[in-house]
Amino acid sequence: MKHVSIILSLIALCAAVTGCGSQKPADMPDVVPFKVKIVDGDKPIEGVHVIFSYDKNPVIAGDTNSAGIAEMTTTLQKYTAKGVPQGSFKVTCVKEPVVEHWKTMQEIAEMSPGESAAYYKEYQEKCAAIPREIPKSWGDSSKPVLTVDVDGSTNEVTFDVEGKANE
Repeated sequence: MKHVSIILSLIALCAAVTGCGSQKPADMPDVVPFKVKIVDGDKPIEGVHVIFSYDKNPVIAGDTNSAGIAEMTTTLQKYTAKGVPQGSFKVTCVKEPVVEHWKTMQEIAEMSPGESAAYYKEYQEKCAAIPREIPKSWGDSSKPVLTVDVDGSTNEVTFDVEGKANE
């Protein structure tokens, strides 16, 4: 039992010190903790994928929780750090309306190509008919409408839909 305790302690120490083998890449920028809050007035919006565009390699992203808050992380070469490098970013927020499938995956797999195409067309039409929670323009990475400056003096920004998601 003593040996198991020692082994578990070593594993915990490995995880705490090195992230279980993930070495910080030399070109990984320093990060500061940062959160993005997505709301519609006083209503938080859950399930929004938030992406910061950055002119370098790291991927900077987070997903909002039930409080509408995304804790942003920066990932480079399989190494992830909680936070964001300092700088100016274009922000993309994506949450597409989704309808639950009314057919099982097995039923869909057994459809003919024509039946499958008709099913997916109907599925897409039903998704398009659902009111949006996030403006479609917020998800267009070719023309970002949201920006944020991270300078370390503040660790959170709020984007408010203001009831205009379907305009």
